[in-house]
Amino acid sequence: MHVTGKRYIVYTSTTKDFKIWNLADIHLNSKACAINKVKRDIQRIKDDPYSFWVGGGDYAEYISHSDQRRFEPDNVTDDLKVSDLGKLGSVSMNKVAELLKPIAHKSLGLCVGNHETAYMKRYEQYNLHEELCKKLGSSKLNMAYSSFFDVVFIRKTGYNKPKLFWSNPFTGCDRQKFRFFIHHGAGGSVTPGGKLNKLIQFMEYFEADVYMIAHVHGLSAQRLVKIGANDMCNKLTEKERIGVITGCYLKTYSQGITTYGEIKGYRPSKLGAVSIIINPFKREMNAKI
Repeated sequence: MHVTGKRYIVYTSTTKDFKIWNLADIHLNSKACAINKVKRDIQRIKDDPYSFWVGGGDYAEYISHSDQRRFEPDNVTDDLKVSDLGKLGSVSMNKVAELLKPIAHKSLGLCVGNHETAYMKRYEQYNLHEELCKKLGSSKLNMAYSSFFDVVFIRKTGYNKPKLFWSNPFTGCDRQKFRFFIHHGAGGSVTPGGKLNKLIQFMEYFEADVYMIAHVHGLSAQRLVKIGANDMCNKLTEKERIGVITGCYLKTYSQGITTYGEIKGYRPSKLGAVSIIINPFKREMNAKI
């Protein structure tokens, strides 16, 4: 597990909401990848000054032709050449970097997924995720498989267009800190209840304000409240936390091909990304699915 420090977003408006997106389970290189929906959400993030994002992993399939259990040649996109299969890791990583490049300057960090991890381990290429982070701006983006990180919103006049900093740009000013816990995800639950239970487990294990969990190809949100007492222990307090299963862009059933999800009889996936809506001035959190 990693703890990856603070990011600072300076802003002025007290009425506008921020969106923190999680782009996960894109599975580039698969014909079942809903690439138009990926590009649609990337454009939305790019066009909205109040949108920032994190990466949740499994950006590409990373399934080599030597993986006899999972490799299916009919499911590989036509732009992947036969010669690319001999260097699938670097080719996939570069394709992901090119896809995400328009919003690289708005990234708060990138997790690595189980597909990347399995490929890097099998072919001794543990540098691939680090290289992706560098191509998108900095090795500071690397949040490994799971990470804590803080987003500190600083309200200051003159920043009608919010700006992201990776070190504290000012002293003073009105500040609101939100702690995030991000994890690529785990488990093989196929029912909505099973996926939700996994999210709740993470929310019970770790202390944060926002939880983002990918991997299970679902879209859902959960709000939990903890009751406590103030420092003088003479007044009840409550702390809200919000958790999301972050969605995916891989179709379970796709015209003309037979996917792994179809073979297993999985539930059709709702495609797209979830975003956390934060108004730092009011200290309000919501989820948009």
